Amino acid sequence: MLENKVEQFRKAHKKDQPLVLINCWNVASATELTKKTIKLVPTSSYAMSTHYGYQDGETMPFTEILDYIKQMDPITNYITADIESGYASTLTDLAENIEALIDIGVVGINIEDKRPNTEVLYTITEQSERLDSIKQQLNTIKKDLFINVRTDTYFTGDIIKNNQDEQVLNQTIHRIKAYEKTGIDGIFIPGLKNKEHIKKIANETTVPLNIMLDIHEDSIEEYLNTGISRISFGPSIYLLYNENTSKNLNHFYTALIADITQYEEQKSIELFKIK
Repeated sequence: MLENKVEQFRKAHKKDQPLVLINCWNVASATELTKKTIKLVPTSSYAMSTHYGYQDGETMPFTEILDYIKQMDPITNYITADIESGYASTLTDLAENIEALIDIGVVGINIEDKRPNTEVLYTITEQSERLDSIKQQLNTIKKDLFINVRTDTYFTGDIIKNNQDEQVLNQTIHRIKAYEKTGIDGIFIPGLKNKEHIKKIANETTVPLNIMLDIHEDSIEEYLNTGISRISFGPSIYLLYNENTSKNLNHFYTALIADITQYEEQKSIELFKIK
């Protein structure tokens, strides 16, 4: 059953008809989102950590993350978990965490190539070894999982300058090509906003490209037809919710989804609604 759900999720990533993820920050927001017939529940590590009283950067206990995900009904819903860099200091610990997520029904993960609480990226070799260990664990336990690899080449340092830097573009493509060899399912590049860079990366990669937009500042329409297959909003939905005087989740999601639905009706995006 889980393998079937993972494959459904995998097939929902279509180039130039991006899957739009409405990131959640706690059990209540996940539950309310699914009441809108959207069965894809993507967690945001920053938003979840902040909401539950932790600093971002793997300070929230991994067991606590698992407990909250269990309450989001992963058997019925399709949950993709933001696990930062993996909450693991060894490859063995990383493999065990992946198995724990699969055991509770998670269909996908985001995993970073940045060391926790630093501005330092793992070397390509180090990150490839980490990804290989995940794939080996999946093969060992004969399970499937959508592995979305986040690279922070654009998100480290001066983001504005990075978006104008051809060297950053080339470094990103170099990393992606190495990660692809491990059998990953997608690449996630937060901070990437340069549309020409997006198009070049989308043309170079063989896996779905995921970018992160700000729900308050960015327009989905501007990024359509750039080759992307997935859009997430990171913590910006959580921050927008907190700006509202009313904390009524039903009203919040009703208005939020109404703004996005126009693109779904035009078949420009996919919201992953399960009838």
